[in-house]
Amino acid sequence: MRARAVAAIALSGALAIGLSGCNFVMEPETNQPYDPSDGVSLDLGDLALRNVLIVTEDGETGELLGTAVNTTDAAIPFTIQWRSGGEYHEVKLRAAAGGSTDFGWGDGDTVEFENLDTPAGGLLDAVVHIADDQAALQIPVLDASFPGYDEN
Repeated sequence: MRARAVAAIALSGALAIGLSGCNFVMEPETNQPYDPSDGVSLDLGDLALRNVLIVTEDGETGELLGTAVNTTDAAIPFTIQWRSGGEYHEVKLRAAAGGSTDFGWGDGDTVEFENLDTPAGGLLDAVVHIADDQAALQIPVLDASFPGYDEN
């Protein structure tokens, strides 16, 4: 009787360790950063881009939607550059000092992308440049069928 009790305890302990082993080896998915909306984010030096996407009707021209966050005391000029038809194109933008700058949302500045050459549903391969750094960013290109985007 005593041997069965010891065996049952040992078996349940081994089973508990075996079934919870993933928690010791893998980080939970809830700890992984992700973009909770349609746009993408990027941290580059003191510049943080949030929920960046492009809305297009024809795949050739589009409008940038997103927010640039700058917590420093000076404005941060930056460019978004992409390649289309064998040529490089860029838009020059500026993140205001000490806060956030909206593009395309509400009262935000309208930023037009010409020579987009990316249909709705695609990703625009772009590079974001600041004074002393740069990073690649794949910007989702969407159509205006979603009610929140048809007004921009």
